[in-house]
Amino acid sequence: MQSAQVLTLVRKLARQHDLTLDELPGRGKGSHRMYRLIDYTGAELVRFGLTDHPRDLSWSLLRAVENGLAPWFGQHWTEKKR
Repeated sequence: MQSAQVLTLVRKLARQHDLTLDELPGRGKGSHRMYRLIDYTGAELVRFGLTDHPRDLSWSLLRAVENGLAPWFGQHWTEKKR
């Protein structure tokens, strides 16, 4: 999966769970971007980073994002929604 595909999927699932995806401006280094998942009260639930490269994410980064967001979206949420 590419970074844009992951972000699209996270946004879709966040809306379904009444959550918001927000990019942290000025965070990250180079082509790396930091994002956070926010609940309806404005509380930050989790932060995660993605590269902004036009190629597929490494399996380790994809797995880290998948595991980090699993408490809100369920286990293997990236595999179910492809």
